[in-house]
Amino acid sequence: MRWTKLHATMMVERFLIWYWKRRAPVATPQWGWKTSLADNVQQQMNLIMPLADTTGVGKAKAVQMVAANIDELFTGLNNIGTVHSARFDLIGEYLCIITVYDGDHEVYIRDFISVFGSVFDAMIKIVADPPPWPCELYSAEFVKWIGDHEGFQVPYNLTQMFPDEKNLENLSRDLVLLLADNPYVQIGRFSGYPALSTAQIRLAAGIEW
Repeated sequence: MRWTKLHATMMVERFLIWYWKRRAPVATPQWGWKTSLADNVQQQMNLIMPLADTTGVGKAKAVQMVAANIDELFTGLNNIGTVHSARFDLIGEYLCIITVYDGDHEVYIRDFISVFGSVFDAMIKIVADPPPWPCELYSAEFVKWIGDHEGFQVPYNLTQMFPDEKNLENLSRDLVLLLADNPYVQIGRFSGYPALSTAQIRLAAGIEW
């Protein structure tokens, strides 16, 4: 009985989402350059890549591919000079790259291409819906593909996501519609040293490049 009621509720919710997506569609907010320098440091990239082979064998190949290139990845990240931290995770059926960096998003991705594009080419070959490669020759397509596979980042103030919404009572509905189109979401992130760049932190800690 409980399962039947839950199933019926979910069916109604799906229908309402379908209806309102057509009646009052909500656009996913895009990353934009901010005027304050402090607001352009410690940006987050949450890259979620579905594996082509989701079996244990496919997952093992993904782990081996990252492990085989880890020295090149770490050296490249250090040479870029704007990266605070980077993680390479296998979560379920997805290979994930989660980084914190300074500056413009597209410039950051193009730095990736120039520093270790060959590693990205190896990664692309094991994901389910790859862009054209080599990425050095298809940089614009690669940048777009990265953006399409990033997790959506919820701002601290939810109203910032819907600047055109004049009726605050609709914010809950707008959030539901937004999340229906963005299954991978970063809800929040804490920094122990906000508004500081990688260069400032390394200089203060006496860490050379």
